[in-house]
This record gives sequence, C-alpha cells and structure tokens, in this order.
Amino acid sequence: MSCFLKKIDHIAIIMDGNGRWAKKNSLNKKSGHISGINTAINLCKSVARNKSTSHLTLYTFSTENWSRSAFEIKHLFNLIEETYELFKDTANQFNIKINHLGITNKLPRKTINIINSAVESTKNNTGLVLHIAFNYGGRREIVDAINNLKKTNIQISENVFKKYLYEPNTPDPDIIIRTGGDYRLSNFLLWQSAYSELFFIKTLWPDFKYSDLSKIINKFRLRKRNFGK
Repeated sequence: MSCFLKKIDHIAIIMDGNGRWAKKNSLNKKSGHISGINTAINLCKSVARNKSTSHLTLYTFSTENWSRSAFEIKHLFNLIEETYELFKDTANQFNIKINHLGITNKLPRKTINIINSAVESTKNNTGLVLHIAFNYGGRREIVDAINNLKKTNIQISENVFKKYLYEPNTPDPDIIIRTGGDYRLSNFLLWQSAYSELFFIKTLWPDFKYSDLSKIINKFRLRKRNFGK
C-alpha cells in the first residue's frame, strides 16, 4: 500500500505542558488549562473536518492526578465540566461522537451527569469518535479487566482479554503523541499501545496546532510497521 494511503484508525494524545506554558507566558495555571482546552477543541474540529482519523483519544485527567492539591483538583473538575459542555456543542456541530474513557467512581455526581449528557447527546453522530480519557489509568484498566475475568470460567487469551477492557471495540492507537518534551506514556493505554508509533515532541500543548499533527501523520506514513513479524 502506498504510504500516502496508509489508513489511520486511531490517534491518541497525551496533552502535556499547560502549566509550563502558563509559566512561560507569565500566567497562572488556570489560564494554561483554559488555553489547553481551546487547543483541544480546535484540534477536534480540524481532525473531524479533514477526516484525519476515525478515533481520537485525549488524555485529560489520570487516576494519578488525584495526588495533586485539593485546590487544583477542584479547579480542574470545574474546567472539565465546562469542557464537556463545550465539547458537546462542538461535537454536535461537527458530527463527533463523544465517549468517556475511565472510571466514574470517586467523581462528583454533577460531573457524572455532565459526562453522561455529553455522551448521550452525541451518541447518534457518525463522524469522528472522540474518547475523553478522564479519571483513567492504564494499570487500573488492566486490573479491572482481570478482576472481571476472574468472575468467569473463560480460558484467557489476548483476544478474550481485550473484550474486558473499557472500550474493547476501539482499535488500538496507530499513533500516540506526547507534547511537552517528556518521553514516557504516564500510564496511558498500556495494553493498547503495544505496537503504536510513538511521537514525543517539545511543543507545549497550548501551542500545538493541526499543522503539527499533519507533520506527525506524514512521518507516520513513512514508517514501516511490522507488528513483530
């Protein structure tokens, strides 16, 4: 297959660098997170418009983020609730279907209701599927799958195990991008990333543009993927 025709089913992004971007621009952390949200919304619009991929996953809040200060967590939850409302409006405008990836226990009832509303109101959209990884951890996902499998008498295989992940019908990411300059996955899609092509870039998330994604897609299309064969 020509590299220019290589199909991309799933792009996943670790959106890192909001705080450093704010500091760099002499702003507070809240301003950094707000700019990061605007970047995410604009990117979703461009990805949907250009049909760059079928699935886009954005890592917004990990299970490890609970270790942050109570003040910052409260602020982040307020922003996340606003974000889901903004994403819902954008999603319906651009035919995007929203999925929540993660666990909902420990979340405030108000937050759960807002998440459910966004998922419900976009469930019939047929374009880009946007997975918002919120209160998500890759290790927790694997442990939850194991605990659910223990309740059955099924012989475990890789294919069987995948059926017990949070979103078993979602294709594994072709591309995983991390902005902000760090070189790690930070507990993100650990099972699904086995054969993903990884791209670590120094650009801080609020500065990330669709043109940056296009460059990464072009590099991806030039890579040969053997899947261990």
